[in-house]
Amino acid sequence: MSSLYFTSEERDFCDRVLEQGLNMPPKRGHRWWVVRFAVSQSLRLDTLPDERYNAPTNRVSELELEQITGFGKDPAENYDDAMRLLLSVRHRQDLFHDEGGQLYLQALQRHARRGIECLMSAWRPDRSFHDYLLDELYLDAAPLTPQDGAGVNGTVNLTALAQGLVQIGVSAQPLGEPLQGPRLTRFNLTLAAVDDYDRLRKGTEDLAFAMGLGSAGIAVARDQGERRVIVDVPRPSASWTDVTWPGIRSALAERQELLPVCPGVDVMGTPLIFDLVDTPHLFIAGATGSGKSVCLNALLVSLLAARKPPELLMIDPKGVDFVDYGKCARLRDRHVITDMSEAVAALRALTQEMEVRQGVLRDYNARNLAEAQANGASLERLVVIIDELADFMMGKSGAEEPLIRLAQKARATGIHLVLATQRPEAATFPGLLRANIPSRIALTVQKSADSRIILDEGGAEKLLMRGDMLMKLAGRDAVRAHGARIEPADIRAAVQEVNRR
Repeated sequence: MSSLYFTSEERDFCDRVLEQGLNMPPKRGHRWWVVRFAVSQSLRLDTLPDERYNAPTNRVSELELEQITGFGKDPAENYDDAMRLLLSVRHRQDLFHDEGGQLYLQALQRHARRGIECLMSAWRPDRSFHDYLLDELYLDAAPLTPQDGAGVNGTVNLTALAQGLVQIGVSAQPLGEPLQGPRLTRFNLTLAAVDDYDRLRKGTEDLAFAMGLGSAGIAVARDQGERRVIVDVPRPSASWTDVTWPGIRSALAERQELLPVCPGVDVMGTPLIFDLVDTPHLFIAGATGSGKSVCLNALLVSLLAARKPPELLMIDPKGVDFVDYGKCARLRDRHVITDMSEAVAALRALTQEMEVRQGVLRDYNARNLAEAQANGASLERLVVIIDELADFMMGKSGAEEPLIRLAQKARATGIHLVLATQRPEAATFPGLLRANIPSRIALTVQKSADSRIILDEGGAEKLLMRGDMLMKLAGRDAVRAHGARIEPADIRAAVQEVNRR
């Protein structure tokens, strides 16, 4: 093997960087430019990329080593030896003399794919890719100076905020010291006049620019008390604190909800836990790289950690995101459905099962599954997870009708839907589904119109990628949250634990 391989999603992202980030038509730009940037980004991380980033099984794009490192070219264009040396030092093994060069190619492959994942999660098309590289690979790698909008430890300081407020014509006094969350710094302020609130709310973009934060989304909310407001200011990504599964797992312990789930924490770092039974269905959407798959994994491992884990019916048209759940004892038929026709057949069979369950409820004189179980029924809760809803709703797959029926009637019978998509469009999330799935999670999207399709309001277009989300549950206002980082080892441990029960 003398090539690196990529998925269609990774290939399309490289094209998007060339066209939207570098303003380079595809015929003039080259995908290996983006791959080189990606390798540099991966090498900046503290850990080494694991087997997740090996050559994908569904490989659709191939780049020769000659294109990426100049292997075999004239000395002026060939830096393959330099790359081998760099990776040898980074991986602490000799990659010059491994047989066939397979270890070297594997290391380069993993760094390339992990780096692309990092780029996908951090760069947005509305931002100059040149500025992104400057910030990530150069400025963000150096200590911040006191003149920056952030202090030396990455915290946004009161001085920078006060100067920015003056520039947008707002007068305010701080209430105590700033509070540090995983990604944001929270300022509690008292405004000098009521009119200052409108100026502040409308001037958040100018305030971010004045503080040197670029296009970062500053959030403003009213607080209790006269003229009191809360201002949440994003920090540089280098100062973010990861939210990991162990912390979330401890918060879920001994919960009394039937199906407690936790996609992450609020802006101050407190785990956000809700009962999927009360939801009762959930719609999740976000652009490529926004953290949708990680959000799904956080919900799934939460369900496996419940006192009574539900049965799972998992549908993954791409066939890659749910591989680690394939041996889970709670997985229906012990396999993740990847074939479209099989998935549609499973949904149709589920509508029939729903009718049978309704008959059982009548037999036990129960209005819902909880009452039927209390009266002795042996039914279990079932959660249906569909990773890419657009693949079902676009075209004539026949999946829309059973999905709508399930969304309308399945709640009482203990069947819950979790639907996710990268394309939050009206055709993907039609009116009848919207009416019956009031609980939504929006990760970063490209346009405010996408945010309104998901949440019925804007705001998701200003999120920070990498799991930053707005969570709007039925009957509640939208709440901002930061997603938990779920590692493959966390998933495997959760599966092993539930299999031992």
